[in-house]
Amino acid sequence: MSVTVDQFCEKLRSRLDGAETRFATLKSNVKALPKQGEQALQNNLDQARSKIEANKKKVAQAQANLKGRAEQKLSQTKEAINEWKVKHETTKLNARADRAEEYAADAVDYAIAMMDQAEEAILDAAVARIDADAAQTPATAAR
Repeated sequence: MSVTVDQFCEKLRSRLDGAETRFATLKSNVKALPKQGEQALQNNLDQARSKIEANKKKVAQAQANLKGRAEQKLSQTKEAINEWKVKHETTKLNARADRAEEYAADAVDYAIAMMDQAEEAILDAAVARIDADAAQTPATAAR
């Protein structure tokens, strides 16, 4: 493979390793939920919401990039790409490859952001369950 392909693969591997680490952390946090108190859950929920808020602009940009790339991909026909290859239009082919690499990176970034939102939803559900259980306790004791 070329040096450029190797560099792209290494960058993508690094992002995927980050996503894998993030997923493993999320998984262990979910396993630890039953052992945490309500205040700890609330603190974790607040942190998750802050993280999502801080990354909102980056996520919106990644989402816009993904949409733009999908629309652009539809407009590029296989025939046009094959013509570029035959005519050795390396500028167009390199630009297409650059956009495809950016799309892949944005897709990974977006997936990581969705994991953050999933964590927020999980923590919110745990806090809601604690609230529901707490509301039932007095009614059960009154019987």
